[in-house]
Amino acid sequence: MSGEEHLLWPVLRPLLSVHEHVCGELDGLDRRVRQLAREDETTRRLMTVPGIGVVTALTFRHTIDDPSRFRNAATVGAYLGLTPRRRQSGETDTNGHVSRWGDRLLRTYLFEAASVLLHRTRRWCALKAWGLRLAKRNGMKKAQVAVARKLAVILHCIWVDGTVFEWGKEMTASPPPDPTPRLQA
Repeated sequence: MSGEEHLLWPVLRPLLSVHEHVCGELDGLDRRVRQLAREDETTRRLMTVPGIGVVTALTFRHTIDDPSRFRNAATVGAYLGLTPRRRQSGETDTNGHVSRWGDRLLRTYLFEAASVLLHRTRRWCALKAWGLRLAKRNGMKKAQVAVARKLAVILHCIWVDGTVFEWGKEMTASPPPDPTPRLQA
């Protein structure tokens, strides 16, 4: 087949052309989404939270729509299905898996943001430290759900208060006591 075209080229050329066109359109959509986030002051403030990017911030903003419809920030986690199911009957009270009510896409984005915060963020913050302590006790998946719920609460508070995320300062423990005994004179 030297010098001759391969048998599949007539089929592959149109597919490659379609692929190139789709990639170009995708780049244009990506630029438009980033422009929307830059133009909106609330979305920019939401993106100060570690793990929250353009898509998650815009999705949170458009899913919640009006933050004043929640009487407090803690109900946002329940609205998104990030709280454990409870079954109560008589004296029995059992906690189950997350309820999965609410918007599935935003719940997924918040879970991914929690994963980024716990695994990839190098800078210290109290939320990450709390999540890692929880992961040691209860496992990483439960910790990610709990951090995702806290992220929803933090995002709601940032939106309502008009503030930005505060990283805080790492707490340093006091130095351990000197293990050598001192002689009394």
